Amino acid sequence: MDMRPADAQHWIERAAPTHPSLIDTSHQTGHLFGFINIPMAIWINEDGVIVRNAESASIERSPLRDAEISESLPEPVKMLLTEVKNIPDHSEAYRAAIVDWAHRGSESPYALAPDEVIARSRPRDQSTAEATACFEMGQHLASQTPANMDSAITWWRRAHDLDRSNWTYKRQAWTLATTPEGAEENDLFQDASETYGTSWIRDVVAGGGGANYVVGPDLDPVVG
Repeated sequence: MDMRPADAQHWIERAAPTHPSLIDTSHQTGHLFGFINIPMAIWINEDGVIVRNAESASIERSPLRDAEISESLPEPVKMLLTEVKNIPDHSEAYRAAIVDWAHRGSESPYALAPDEVIARSRPRDQSTAEATACFEMGQHLASQTPANMDSAITWWRRAHDLDRSNWTYKRQAWTLATTPEGAEENDLFQDASETYGTSWIRDVVAGGGGANYVVGPDLDPVVG
């Protein structure tokens, strides 16, 4: 999900995939499937049916989890690394679940029935719906002309207030307001203090720390 396709292109090229890649410039996949952070994924079977709801989809351990936190590091960096280590790591189990599903299909205990997918999905209450509308208004204004950016930021601020757990809203808005076009932004060090009065690490801490940062997958096998 990126309003500026060029910002995402280098990640696709670096991954060198052999399958088509879609850059969602209007965040429709987030609205439709419930993506609020990255990486998140849903599982869709051969019949086009969703068999797992939107959830954290890391498949390899981040090297930052094993980085040494030296006392000589600046305090903000120490805080950042501490919270990164507190983010639950489901990568090994999630990858194994995907492999099991690929081999066993509907017989996999990780493939869910439609009612279970719905039960596990993030609810969309009034506040979430209003946040979506505010974010879309900001997108519309920002896409028209650079002169509209201040107005777009006003709507994005409102979206962030209404749905504080939606990190795709924050990351997109922060990047457009603080990162020059063509520059590469490190998500963990995103600092939008001048425009939004906050940063990645400050919002993580405000939300209860790294332990609450992701929508962790429930990988207890479903026994039919």
